[in-house]
Amino acid sequence: MKPRGQMLIVVAILLMVVLMLLAVAVDGGRLMIERTRLRRSAQAAADAGIGLVAEAMVTQAVARQTQAAALPTCAPAGPCTPTPALNDVPGWLTDDDRAALVAPPMQTQVAAEAGHYAQHNGFDQAEVTYPQAYDPGAPVVRLLVTLRRRATILLAGLLGEEWVDLAEQGLSRIPQR
Repeated sequence: MKPRGQMLIVVAILLMVVLMLLAVAVDGGRLMIERTRLRRSAQAAADAGIGLVAEAMVTQAVARQTQAAALPTCAPAGPCTPTPALNDVPGWLTDDDRAALVAPPMQTQVAAEAGHYAQHNGFDQAEVTYPQAYDPGAPVVRLLVTLRRRATILLAGLLGEEWVDLAEQGLSRIPQR
């Protein structure tokens, strides 16, 4: 008895295995690209938001430097308070300035700017939070942006799912002390 047609069965099984491996490779590559795009967009949004905080810090520091420049100079016998270096922006801030950096009006501006950058990169919703609970006494101001997206993948369709939920975060910080 001669075995006939066995090679056709082996080729059919190997073809199915190769197609499954190809689907896994394509889906893995697509998920990696989507996650990278999500992470970069979240980081860009966080950087844009913290940029507004940095701009407010510089504006406040310049106002303090202007006030200090208007004061009369120290007399040789009188006490002088040391002033921070010109490039030490956090050193020029007062506690009221630091409180303004995390106040609700600033939070609204920062969230709007981060949302604008997320939308510019193709993400409609950005979750913007200050992870340190808006503490003006903290040494740094942190801004966390979370972006979410549903990605359609091929292999998930075979398993009964049409998409995978992805989420990435971007964290930016700037010293305030």
